[in-house]
Amino acid sequence: MEKPNTELGIGFEALPENIRNSCIFSGNDLGKLATVQELPVIDPSFEDDHLKQIIQYYSLDPDEMEKELHLYAKELLSHGKAREAWQVLLTTF
Repeated sequence: MEKPNTELGIGFEALPENIRNSCIFSGNDLGKLATVQELPVIDPSFEDDHLKQIIQYYSLDPDEMEKELHLYAKELLSHGKAREAWQVLLTTF
């Protein structure tokens, strides 16, 4: 039998403002991001070709790049990849 999670995540209020106020994420998406025990940090070993493409293609338009990064993070969340979604989102800080 699986033990219940007794530790609380960081919560919605601790999410960075650009994530919390994003028009891309649903409440469910934000809930998945808010369940981490502490705000993640950039993992230098994280490699993702799609992330590299987004950064390369949208580097001259920060607003559009943030939108594309949020869309990609949303896709990752839909596949249960919250850790990877956080790594994508950390590139906007």
